[in-house]
Amino acid sequence: MVKEILILRVGGIPLFHYSVSDEKKLDELVAGFLSALGAFAEEVGEQQIKVMSFAQNKFVWERKGDLYFIALVAMDDSEEIYRAILQNLSDQFVSKYYSELRKDIVAHKEFYEFTETLEVTLQKFDGIPGIARRYKTGLLPLASLRSLKLSLTEIESAPQILRGALVTLDGFIVVSNLRTYELEAALDRIGRLDPSIDLDNSRFAKHSSLEPKTSFFLYPAKNIGIASFIVLDGVEPKILEDAIDPFIRAIKATSFEEMKKVYPLTPEKQMGFYDYDVIIPTPSLNEVMDDFSRVSAGLPSSALANILAFVRAADGNRTILEIQEAANLSEVAVTEAIANLVMWGAVQVAQLFPVIGERDDRFAAYLEVIGIPKKEFDILDIIWKYCTGGLSIREISEKSNIQPSRIVEILRKLGNYVTWQQERRLEHDRPNN
Repeated sequence: MVKEILILRVGGIPLFHYSVSDEKKLDELVAGFLSALGAFAEEVGEQQIKVMSFAQNKFVWERKGDLYFIALVAMDDSEEIYRAILQNLSDQFVSKYYSELRKDIVAHKEFYEFTETLEVTLQKFDGIPGIARRYKTGLLPLASLRSLKLSLTEIESAPQILRGALVTLDGFIVVSNLRTYELEAALDRIGRLDPSIDLDNSRFAKHSSLEPKTSFFLYPAKNIGIASFIVLDGVEPKILEDAIDPFIRAIKATSFEEMKKVYPLTPEKQMGFYDYDVIIPTPSLNEVMDDFSRVSAGLPSSALANILAFVRAADGNRTILEIQEAANLSEVAVTEAIANLVMWGAVQVAQLFPVIGERDDRFAAYLEVIGIPKKEFDILDIIWKYCTGGLSIREISEKSNIQPSRIVEILRKLGNYVTWQQERRLEHDRPNN
């Protein structure tokens, strides 16, 4: 996820600074250094230097006129995605503050409202792997999860409560309607709580990434976790406690003994950034493609050709790797195409969670009909117990030590005997899962 975004003039004058935490590493000294580096990049070629890596982070930047738009992101984040984000933000910033930017002297406060525009833009990428998939997840049986989600949705209808989530005491996300940057901030706040002091009473907490006039309202669910809500400022704690009471009661009525803990992949186990996820066209896809020349203005002709090839190859069911192979595109070209399509609201990216029903006589007969080879049957025998709707292709690969490409290949051969879900829903509870 993005850590900070800085907008500054070529001379090193900062205009806008956004951080998802209280700490701001991109201070004026770093900003001046980046400005000088940007000038150097311009001398050696604008397309040659766009990213600078150091330690566990890297800078990604774009220039528009005399402005630099710079993002501080994690080392394993995709620069193509953030370049698309920065290009979009630069268009919105210049359009919104054109008259202010013509002044010789401007103050930070003139651009403060751009925080809302930036966060709305970042929300579009909640589904992108590598940004929103670094969390530990608590996976409840489907009936229990639905009950909690329904209760959470109901209390969010109260005017003073915007969104909420439940996180266990050891950091597993059970249910959440928080936006990605809000969830990052909530985990940060919860991680700082002293259990011996802070878990007895509800409390408010501010965070720099939250919208103006909102705060966290943290409520302890004893022996389970912390219920975290984005609430409007100025509301009495007792009013909020009464409003969230149905959700708290639903938590207490839920058995967490059957909860399965799903861990994110560690960086060294990352396989492909997008390879085994699926592209879902949105209702806006046709509208975007009809107006393609306008929304794609400013992109190189090669990037436009790649986007068109990608859209033609996507059918709503193919994985990204399958689309890449069908369109004969490079990984970088595919990542850039996806980033722009997501930015335009034309597609969404989702994980695939395969489901195979019970292995009865009909299933065995079907395998005989398609003549599945013994090697493939042996693999199917291993992965079957994981195909419950609770694990993604990546996670099944990690547990079974079988290449994800091989898993997808074999599951595709099973046709309608495999259901491909685009969200985590546990349909079967099998041992060793």
